[in-house]
Amino acid sequence: MDAPRENAPAQGASSSPVPFGKQSEEEQIAQLIRLFELDPVLRTVKVISVTGDTRTDFYARQDPTNLIFDPTYPEPIGGRRSGRASRRYWTVEILRWRIRQANSGRR
Repeated sequence: MDAPRENAPAQGASSSPVPFGKQSEEEQIAQLIRLFELDPVLRTVKVISVTGDTRTDFYARQDPTNLIFDPTYPEPIGGRRSGRASRRYWTVEILRWRIRQANSGRR
């Protein structure tokens, strides 16, 4: 008789993967974290790399006096503080913000 195949999809499972744009936001975030092997917390340089922003745009989005200020941009961990300490951001918040920007047609 036929033996079950080890690599066969489970009963009721789809054999074709769901396109990235059709996945839920949480599934997209999980896939991006796995794909790019991202840490839970990102430093400024990595945030700039992940979002595709220039360094100037990165800081402008967080400056309320700037024309491209974005109030939905994720806050650094610990809030908006000044000082010499390196700012860090939650990976999930940065990816969620970026996905929402892409879905709304904004850069």
